[in-house]
Amino acid sequence: MTRRRARSKKGSRVFGSVPSSNYKQVTLLGAVGLTGLMAMMTIEASTCTDVFLAFIKQVLLPELSPGQVVVGAGRRPRLDNLQAHKVPRVRVLIESAGCQLMYLPRYSPEFSPIEPCWSKLKARLRALGARTVEALDASLLDAMSTVTAQDARGWFGHCGYSKPL
Repeated sequence: MTRRRARSKKGSRVFGSVPSSNYKQVTLLGAVGLTGLMAMMTIEASTCTDVFLAFIKQVLLPELSPGQVVVGAGRRPRLDNLQAHKVPRVRVLIESAGCQLMYLPRYSPEFSPIEPCWSKLKARLRALGARTVEALDASLLDAMSTVTAQDARGWFGHCGYSKPL
């Protein structure tokens, strides 16, 4: 999470650092609802079916209420077109919680409120410049605190979702 651009006063240079090639991969899984971020999890691996099912069972399901539509999180959690999201067990788990599962059309970020959320989180993480997994975890808490309910409602509205009654 290194900033890609920088500015300085005319005639001076900007100095910064980029992590060495010995970095660790950290994946953030999460959901956003009308009240803000919910059901967040990090793992030092990429997302596979087993990781995603564990996220749903152990992190997302406890946050859901019967009747919610899973397309993002909160009132409307969201799943994109990652192959791990499409295994039949995902639907079984979501529907066993009394919720409805709705997939978006093939990669359609304009309908996904979590995309602007990830953008805001990444911008904050780049600004904080964490260089270790431990520092990233601490920075992530800071970045998550910048996402407000007002942000979330705005993202849902921008993506065309009507407000629930």
